[in-house]
Amino acid sequence: MLRMATLILTAAALPGWILGCGGTSPAIAQVQAAQAAAPLDPATSATLSVHLVQDGLPGPLSHLNLALTALEVQMAGSWVTVPLAPAPLVDVLAGTGQAPLLLADDAPCPAGVVESLRFTFGSGSTVQLAADDPETTHTLAMPTRLVGAVGLPGSFSVTARQATDLWISFAVNGVAQPDSTDDGGYTFVPGAVRGYDRAATGSISGTLANPAGPIQGAPITAQLQATDGQPGAAIAFRTVASDAEGHFTLDLLPKGYTWCAVGQPVLDSVAYYAQASPGFALGDAPDDQVQTALTFSPATSAGSVSGTVASAPGPGQEDVVDLIQEIPVGGTPFRFVVASAAVAAQDGQLRFSFPSVPPGIYSAVLNLYTQTPDQGREDQAEPSAPFTVSAGNNTPITF
Repeated sequence: MLRMATLILTAAALPGWILGCGGTSPAIAQVQAAQAAAPLDPATSATLSVHLVQDGLPGPLSHLNLALTALEVQMAGSWVTVPLAPAPLVDVLAGTGQAPLLLADDAPCPAGVVESLRFTFGSGSTVQLAADDPETTHTLAMPTRLVGAVGLPGSFSVTARQATDLWISFAVNGVAQPDSTDDGGYTFVPGAVRGYDRAATGSISGTLANPAGPIQGAPITAQLQATDGQPGAAIAFRTVASDAEGHFTLDLLPKGYTWCAVGQPVLDSVAYYAQASPGFALGDAPDDQVQTALTFSPATSAGSVSGTVASAPGPGQEDVVDLIQEIPVGGTPFRFVVASAAVAAQDGQLRFSFPSVPPGIYSAVLNLYTQTPDQGREDQAEPSAPFTVSAGNNTPITF
């Protein structure tokens, strides 16, 4: 897994701004009014338009309402505020590549290299669960700061007298967990937050199917091949789900890297063997968009993997186990993440499980993600030895 800096976020919630093109909406007017209070020299400054989209699958969540109060970018080691309009709660789950949440429209910003980003939040963030009554909300305890990376290369430039389209992806997998100290409340466990210059990204689009037709609601992940082309661990970077017709779009993929679309669907108790697309070196295609199609074969009988973790997570730490399998791409085997599971307390132990896994040879990686105020979301990875999953049997592993 790749170690990256993270984004600094603090706890307040934003409204669901899903804005289309054309005209000036009341939300944009609010943004522009807030920006007027911080003039910069036009000859030496630039502007930022800031959009927020979700990354990953929401799982049990129906709404993740955050109270965002400020956005800052780090340049030459100093933090610069990007003006945002005051707003009520923003539902992160409403932000998609087709309908992003607009946080700032042509906000003034000094020119320079953006090294990292951070948000701050006020009080009032909430979460809603799909299994609850639609009117039921739970309080969400947030960290004071959440640090996030700027794309994969680590930085991008904001040029004087030019507009930059900044997109921020917010990982929602496992982002909220019940708070044992607050009956009915939830704690915020940060996922990966990354910022991108939209012009420096591309996308992989395509379809997922089985022999009977399209596969709906299956997770598909953009993963990075080892840069030297040798067998090695890919980096799981961005995840979306296929729609009713099996279509998906993995966008916001930094150019200059070779990406694969990887999936191992488990739908209606049927486990499918993992598939990986060819490697796409984004930046080579004229429009930086590539197409692929993956057809998955069902396993006639699946096995399972479960295990325990010895040490309890510390403050601000989230433990996630990745299931790894080698899949050939262009005749070369690469190690890809085919499934992930959160570590949770159960029966006095820290447990994880993969209940439906096609037979084959796998390994696992325990990722210890820790959120720190200065360095962001850091990952300490602990790999397991390879193991075999057989049909009808559970394979136990421990960390």
